[in-house]
Amino acid sequence: MKNFTRRIFVGMLALTVVTLELPAGAKDKSEDQLIAELSSPKEEVVVDALLSLEKQYPTSTKAFPTMKKLLTDPRPKVRRKAARVLGVLHAEVDEQNLKDICAMLNASDSREQMDALISLRGLKAESKIPEILPLLNSPTPNVIRDACRTLAVLGNKELIPQIEPLLKHSNKAVQTDAQDAIYKLKNKA
Repeated sequence: MKNFTRRIFVGMLALTVVTLELPAGAKDKSEDQLIAELSSPKEEVVVDALLSLEKQYPTSTKAFPTMKKLLTDPRPKVRRKAARVLGVLHAEVDEQNLKDICAMLNASDSREQMDALISLRGLKAESKIPEILPLLNSPTPNVIRDACRTLAVLGNKELIPQIEPLLKHSNKAVQTDAQDAIYKLKNKA
């Protein structure tokens, strides 16, 4: 009986997590409907549509052209989510798209900087390493941490000397991410 109760609890918990991941009603919408919602003037509608497209249609490239246009949207949440989804889905992007994402690295909002870094990790963005390096000196520890993670994915062993000073950073989490980045870079061919 105890195992049966545990299985029911775990099943209900899993169902709750799945339900929380997608906005209400999103499962009932087609890909075309979600793409149409990307044109909404309502920020939350666009962000929810981006999330639903990521979760429900992760192998489709149909929404990419519209998502790429959102990289320059005046609404920060929309820009951030569009960049993240393109990165998570490893979209093919061009130089202009990368420039649009890298413009977010200069934002005053650290969340926008971090979302840009997360996006770049999933894209072929090795050419943008020089634009990422200044973020190793950010006053925001989480930006530094994401910069380390991104450089570990995109970079090579030549970056290790630029990350090594962070091993003595006052923030232990920054030290840990710097160490992890160095380890990953050392193990690259």
